[in-house]
Amino acid sequence: MADTSLDRLAEAKERKYRMEKAQRRQQQLRSRINENERLIIKLEVELEAEQADVDKLTRMSLTNLFHTLLRSKEEQLEMERQQALAAALKLQEAKEAEERMKAEIISLGDELAACGNAEWEYERLLREREEELRNSSASANELAGMDTEIANKSVQVKEIREALSAGQHVLMSLEGASKSLEKAENWGNWDLWGGGGMISTHIKHEHVDDAKSAIREANHLMRNFRDELADIERTIDIYVDISGLMKFGDYWFDGLIVDWVVQKRIQSAQDQTLEAIHQVRTVVNKLKSELTIAESALAGLKSTRIGWIEQQQV
Repeated sequence: MADTSLDRLAEAKERKYRMEKAQRRQQQLRSRINENERLIIKLEVELEAEQADVDKLTRMSLTNLFHTLLRSKEEQLEMERQQALAAALKLQEAKEAEERMKAEIISLGDELAACGNAEWEYERLLREREEELRNSSASANELAGMDTEIANKSVQVKEIREALSAGQHVLMSLEGASKSLEKAENWGNWDLWGGGGMISTHIKHEHVDDAKSAIREANHLMRNFRDELADIERTIDIYVDISGLMKFGDYWFDGLIVDWVVQKRIQSAQDQTLEAIHQVRTVVNKLKSELTIAESALAGLKSTRIGWIEQQQV
């Protein structure tokens, strides 16, 4: 005898599939309509320009007289008319295509209405089926095993995602520091080339201060990043220090030697920062790959669980 609960679940799943397919198709059509509307505007402009060329040749003017004397006006007019006709045909095709897509969207709307609350019905029947299986000792044990596996994988995904987010925040701060140091280095070069003075020194140290602030933030965020990595049994040991950059001496003892010393320290700080960026980015990129793999594995476990529930006999 057929299992009626399985039959109802299979029917609900089929309606849900048709509904999702219709929704995806509607989304595709709306995207294509938007593209087509931009194409129509472009073709209307082209047609207007081609028609203007035809009108120009049909009006009497010195240019027309010149073309007539050279026996080329009719040839050129025919060419312009052909180009205008081609533009008109393309415009007509684009408008007809849009009408067909709009008609299909309406048809899909009718199909979606026929599906009704297919997704809700499917989820309801799936939950009922799951409860039936939990009441069977053999099925309940297997279901509990799958739930444990899914829970463990969910935790892994969560921890990788948190570590990735922490690393990305560190990376943003370090990249901000590097940009500020690059600007400071450029102004320092201006000092060394003899174009500096109090103004350039002030601007240079404004950028250095911005870099220091970003580095302090990065070092603070790095502690959180290390904690998150520890949760997934990883380590990273990075600390950037640019506190030794001169400022007082650069202002009050401005000269080639002091400028050169400050510039070397800026370059050293930039080297440290770039190295830190490289190390953090390497870890972040690896975390991205691991997250993609873990999320895919989690989705696979959930899909396997649902498929198992759909197929089990009670």
